[in-house]
Amino acid sequence: MGGQVLGDRYEIKRQLGKKSGRWTLEALDLETQALVILKLIFLDDSLSATDLRLFNREMDALKLLDHPATPRHLDSFEITLPLDGTALALVQSHVPGRSLAHYFQDMRVFTQAEIQAIARQVLTVLVQLHQQSPPIIHRDICPSNILLQGEPNDADFAIALVDFGSVKALNTSTTSFTVLGSGGYTPPEQAGGRVLAASDLYSLGVTLAEAMTGKTLNQLQGGKLRIRIEDHCQVTEVFAGWFNQLMAPGLDHRWSSAQAALSALEAL
Repeated sequence: MGGQVLGDRYEIKRQLGKKSGRWTLEALDLETQALVILKLIFLDDSLSATDLRLFNREMDALKLLDHPATPRHLDSFEITLPLDGTALALVQSHVPGRSLAHYFQDMRVFTQAEIQAIARQVLTVLVQLHQQSPPIIHRDICPSNILLQGEPNDADFAIALVDFGSVKALNTSTTSFTVLGSGGYTPPEQAGGRVLAASDLYSLGVTLAEAMTGKTLNQLQGGKLRIRIEDHCQVTEVFAGWFNQLMAPGLDHRWSSAQAALSALEAL
């Protein structure tokens, strides 16, 4: 498929992912010469109404995003496939960086200072997302969805939060856009069908706990629901208190908002 031009504008460079009825591609925008991410969903008999609805909701959520650390909606169109049939295409901005998942594969363990730098930047993004109207709750924060641009101790270090796929609207008094969570990073209330802005904090905490210890969630829990980060790595007492509150399984013990968690982190 490499070299094929879609929408008379986007030259396919490589395939990044493939699921049943959905492709994720890296492409070159021939008008701007910029790399973009192109997602396709095939309109055929196997497409469920739910999948189509989620695809459209993803477009709606991306249109609301206007942050340098998140992808933006650039274009969308319908194409005719070579062997009959049609597909919807969603074009979003390409966000550079190396995911935390890749660092895990390299057995990279981050220090407390590095984790503080990463947490500060992710929380800054979450504050802006959660303050949108309607609020955008990512609900799928995990190692593969946090990209690092440079090293945490670099002066120009930055993070990006990506993958706003599988978006759905919550049936609550406040309409929110959410993303279905990845296994192992989903907070207890989300697994039970309830989601709040604080749900993103738990997922972030578990992700950063893995980055700081090199251990999986099962290894960290050891059969218990609550994780004490000081039992698994060397951290200061004050930071351990802040971090354990970030990933507390109970909402009563977790930071109530990204802003509250960020303010407390900056005060350490």
